[in-house]
Amino acid sequence: MEPDTQRRSWDEILVDALRAPATGLFVLGLAMGAGLMHWGVERSPTEGALMVTLHNDSDTTIRAVHFDFGHDLSESSIREGEIAPGEHRRVALNHPPGAGFNVEIRYADGHVQAFCANRGVDGWAQEVRVYR
Repeated sequence: MEPDTQRRSWDEILVDALRAPATGLFVLGLAMGAGLMHWGVERSPTEGALMVTLHNDSDTTIRAVHFDFGHDLSESSIREGEIAPGEHRRVALNHPPGAGFNVEIRYADGHVQAFCANRGVDGWAQEVRVYR
């Protein structure tokens, strides 16, 4: 018996690949994964991180924001840059809800505001509104 030396075209190769059972399972897995992500079954991006939205409700630009927080045996610090009046910034803190965190705000005109925020506030998504 002679070996088949005829070359197959790319469209024949593609059709054979699409007919293979493994391809069907792969496409089914992709569809299920996309469906689970759409319905929120995957791990929430905020799970384990306290998402804080800082709103600049003042009429002065914030030059810098310093978040200082700790729990158990860890201490952390995050610095954020400029936030214009009326804008907001979302920051992820590795910190449990309700424990509170320190905030220091430096305004463009040199004014400094420092306070402890959200002590006793539950929930993984929190807001801090800054007024002057």
